Amino acid sequence: MLVILFALSMLHLMSRYQISMVFALVVCVSTFFMRTVAPLANKLQYMQRIAAVVNDEIISFWDLRNRIDMVIITSQLPRSYETAQRIAPRILRNLIDEQIQIQEAKKMNINIQDIEMDRALRDIEKSNGLRAGELKNFILQLGINPNTLERQLRSNLLWAKLVKRQFANQVEVSTDEVNEICSRLAAQIGHKQKLVSEILLTVDDQVKESEVLQFANQLVKLLRAGASFKSLAQQFSQGSNASIGGDIGWLLPEDLTQELSNVIKTLSVGEITEPIRTVFGYHILQVKDTRVIAKQDPGLIHISLSQIFLSMIHPNDLQERKMYISKVQDTIDKAKSCEHLAVLAKEAGSSIAPKLEKLSITELPSYLRAKVENLQVGEKTTPINLPNGVLAVMLCQRNDQNPTLQDSTQIRRNLENQRLGVLAQRYLRELRQATFIETRV
Repeated sequence: MLVILFALSMLHLMSRYQISMVFALVVCVSTFFMRTVAPLANKLQYMQRIAAVVNDEIISFWDLRNRIDMVIITSQLPRSYETAQRIAPRILRNLIDEQIQIQEAKKMNINIQDIEMDRALRDIEKSNGLRAGELKNFILQLGINPNTLERQLRSNLLWAKLVKRQFANQVEVSTDEVNEICSRLAAQIGHKQKLVSEILLTVDDQVKESEVLQFANQLVKLLRAGASFKSLAQQFSQGSNASIGGDIGWLLPEDLTQELSNVIKTLSVGEITEPIRTVFGYHILQVKDTRVIAKQDPGLIHISLSQIFLSMIHPNDLQERKMYISKVQDTIDKAKSCEHLAVLAKEAGSSIAPKLEKLSITELPSYLRAKVENLQVGEKTTPINLPNGVLAVMLCQRNDQNPTLQDSTQIRRNLENQRLGVLAQRYLRELRQATFIETRV
């Protein structure tokens, strides 16, 4: 601009040819300014505009725009102004929540190391079939700002670490609960299961229910138009399974709440439900697949046992046998664990190895298999009369390698994650209520 002003101020000293050259220069410089400097200034002004204030930190329109672009691209949404307008309020809310989470993690001195970020990025690469180090170029080619992905990923890692530190000791899953689910799953053999995914939009004090329902209806329209359920769940769902694309897993309709069960029964593969209201909020469900729970192949059941066997001197003596049964029963009742039973069995004079490790259930004698095959881990048999003595066992481990049944470890992990998710939602709601939030959109 100074070049233009200087040239104009020198006009009275120049010839007509020189003046024409000056005007040509002015036009060129002006054009350069309008095409280069002015858009850059507009971009800088856009980047500096404030979309929201969270305590003393800002979320810019640039942050909001980049996140909208990422969601539209990764979720296969129509690239239009209408789409951006439709999802912008919810994305801004997500950015606000992430800022709250980052601030709380900082207050609690929780950090994410570079190695943790690298591991998380590598997981994304693997899930997208990319080689190590290819993610950045991949998302750049898609038109996504790498900083936008990194910010979301970092806030997710910080929040997960914070929630685990705050609540891990409060989440308890008993063996009885796990065994109950294992028994229920075993009873479902021959029934049809559905693989279900979910988007959950919670309703809290700061959000009007009508707004949540309106957004849920918009998501349903986008999903039915071909948007990626997994991506939208990762971006918008507030359920404990959001990070894995809303996958609930294989289940019978009866495993869900009554409101969800009634709808899922009639749903075919690929179909999307209308928003369903429960006490938790609005649910959007999709059936990914169906299957029949196969009958367990006994050869795939592997177990470990702890046992006591007292050999009788006079097996035909009824009084002696009664005494031995009583002694075995007393020992098995006292045992608090498999290790404890092994110690008690040795003290009682057991004449066989205290433990049997990792054997197929088909390797057991028929009389013992009949007693053991329906036991849950930690349960014991009653004394078993044998020709030469009395036996009792406790089930220590069981691995039912049935691809259509979850093992006890997976069931326990699922229950823990569900309960941790509920505590995390409550925690975020309390933090949100205690935070100064100002939106300027």
